[in-house]
Amino acid sequence: TRASLMTGRYNQRTKCLDTYLARSMMASDEVTIAEALQGAGYATGIFGKWHLGDNYPMRPSDQGFEYSYIHKGGGIGQPSEPIENGRRYTDPILFRNNTEITTKGYCTDLYFDEAIKFIAKSMTAQRPFFAYIATNAPHGPFHDVPEKLLEYYKTKDIASIMPADQRANPNQIDKVQRIAAMITNIDQNVGKLMSMLKTNELIDNTIIIFLNDNGPNTHRQTGEFRGHKSDVHEGGIRSPLWIHWPAKFKTGKKITSNIAAHIDIMPTIMDACELGVPEAFAFDGRSLLEKSLNPETTLPPRPVVILAHRGASLVRYLIFMIRDLQWKLSN
Repeated sequence: TRASLMTGRYNQRTKCLDTYLARSMMASDEVTIAEALQGAGYATGIFGKWHLGDNYPMRPSDQGFEYSYIHKGGGIGQPSEPIENGRRYTDPILFRNNTEITTKGYCTDLYFDEAIKFIAKSMTAQRPFFAYIATNAPHGPFHDVPEKLLEYYKTKDIASIMPADQRANPNQIDKVQRIAAMITNIDQNVGKLMSMLKTNELIDNTIIIFLNDNGPNTHRQTGEFRGHKSDVHEGGIRSPLWIHWPAKFKTGKKITSNIAAHIDIMPTIMDACELGVPEAFAFDGRSLLEKSLNPETTLPPRPVVILAHRGASLVRYLIFMIRDLQWKLSN
């Protein structure tokens, strides 16, 4: 997902085939959205999760981000983190511009606070900015979550909204309470970011994009859809995408007459920033700008493909789906 977000291309083209065992390293000759925007004069910063290579020439600093404030690998509490971090989300060891640093606070709070500082600095320098905030929460391990929020969810009847076969399992209830605490913490931080943009009169002409990369990691709340992370049922792959841009978009507009995917984010941002959608970038995605500005616009039909199995080699039709607006084929 992250390789596709950064390049507008299907991840298999970028040599990023999996999330672990050295298969999550994106080819260094890929052109990222950060490189494209940096070349146009934007300040570029990443906060949180990169997960496309921890060493030269694959680090964020090598791929267009002039400022980076990240953890290593796929997440805090995973083998790539410094062993002395002890899997902690609170006061974690992070990396600022490739230098290891000690911190104070919960990881998600730290990412957003640092992003807000980056935006303020860019504003002072009168530079347009691109801030990529990718949280590692909600994600396991779930032992370290915001305590006050966990206490709050301990008072709620979480079991009533869980799948029937999990409602009597105290471990599953505890897990969902912890995930809810992580999610609410993200909500609070998005609110903090929005407030900062409003206070500084940046909110109207700042494009804010919010999305997640897949469904839940176990059978949980997916509304009317079945499935979860790592499968190709709608509950595993259909994700929300919000775009907030008051200067251009009317509020409360929902567009359902189109199929969009992660590969469309980079072309859309480049189009919105008046950089065009160059053929030389060999995008698999396309700009959603015209459709977002005018939902009556008809885009040419095209399929979206997901091949999501693990391993170093591609296997035809394994954990696979292809769909357009009307039909979906999956294995």
